[in-house]
Amino acid sequence: MRKLFFLLLCCVFFFCLVSCSTTGSSQAMQFSLTQTQKSQSSIGLLRGNVNYGAGFYFPTSSDILDISMLKTDASTGLVTEISHQRIRNLLNFPIQFTVRYDESDIGEGDSCTLIVNLLVDDAVKAQGITLITRSGDSFADASLTLLSV
Repeated sequence: MRKLFFLLLCCVFFFCLVSCSTTGSSQAMQFSLTQTQKSQSSIGLLRGNVNYGAGFYFPTSSDILDISMLKTDASTGLVTEISHQRIRNLLNFPIQFTVRYDESDIGEGDSCTLIVNLLVDDAVKAQGITLITRSGDSFADASLTLLSV
């Protein structure tokens, strides 16, 4: 009789633990869903093309085009990366690209710079830098030329 009572008590305790953990996880899921709905932001697109300026260059399958979009804060001067993209399996130049970024990362008066590196065996072979200009709420298409490093 004692063993039966102890087994019954253990079962009740186990069910209490399971119900508590289920309630906690559903509350966590509700919290994360609410937070995601509040923080909706729009995605901006920056389109452009990259040329190779030091004569002809025929990429190999291991070459990578590394694109970084940097923002300079107008009030603090702090430079931060707001988008990063790598393009593999390059065919030939000019190479067209599209960089996605969160529009809320860029404030009024902030300036943006695009830095592109051509990586060959994880070493920088060529590099290009350009200041990106705004046209209205979005950026004008970027065009830059890579120079050998």
